[in-house]
Amino acid sequence: MRCVSFCPTESYRLTAIASFFRNVGYTVKQYRKILHVFRPTKEGDIFIFSYGCLVTWGLNRQEEKQLLEQLKPFSINPLPTMEVARFVYRYGDRIEMATHERFNIDIIILESENPQLKLAISYGLAQSIQLESYEGAVQKTIEQNTHYPEQLAKKGSISLSQKEISRRMGQIFLARSSINLNSEYLAAPEYFWEHPSFEDYYNMSEKFLDIQRRVATLNQKLDVLHELFDMLTSQLQHRHSNMLELVIILLILVEILITLAEKII
Repeated sequence: MRCVSFCPTESYRLTAIASFFRNVGYTVKQYRKILHVFRPTKEGDIFIFSYGCLVTWGLNRQEEKQLLEQLKPFSINPLPTMEVARFVYRYGDRIEMATHERFNIDIIILESENPQLKLAISYGLAQSIQLESYEGAVQKTIEQNTHYPEQLAKKGSISLSQKEISRRMGQIFLARSSINLNSEYLAAPEYFWEHPSFEDYYNMSEKFLDIQRRVATLNQKLDVLHELFDMLTSQLQHRHSNMLELVIILLILVEILITLAEKII
């Protein structure tokens, strides 16, 4: 069966989503920053996270497509590119996450249909897909800016204004804040304070998806970008200082010429 995680937007309005699905016949349970949407008579669980991610269990492609369309009106700041990660899950006598070596497919094995078990693993899946969104945005920013040091080395100047550099540094700060101020990347989500028996399954998914290492790597890339723009800012400040010195010299020269002209006259 299919398990898919999506990251199509920056955030969702959960209260409005809950009302919508209740009105169309779904059962909705609300946890801290999460909705569990399902129909008791039908296979399938949907977990919608306030920070713009959702994880579906047991839906087919058409149902997933319909769900994403239904959620669009409740999205805040949709992303230009939606990140998607696909898994296969089945039931067995143990709980495990592994990669099938032959088909290169990530497989989730569950020992029961317990929705809280699915939710515990969904936390890790949602965090991972949100990280993919950050990783893609940071990589794109790196690709857009790596030619500036070479341009500076060859020409001694860059084609960016101080305002543009400040804007890009602000984007980097926002990205870093989104990652590091999100406590759920730094510790177990608050849900497990009330349901500690399921925390091991979240930890299993976090380890399998390598979330902590990816957060560290992303921060390193942001550090490199910040250093790059610091260097470009210093270059612009130096250029501005040179221009001020030139203006001062010209003003002194004009004053001297005016003084000489007065004496000659």
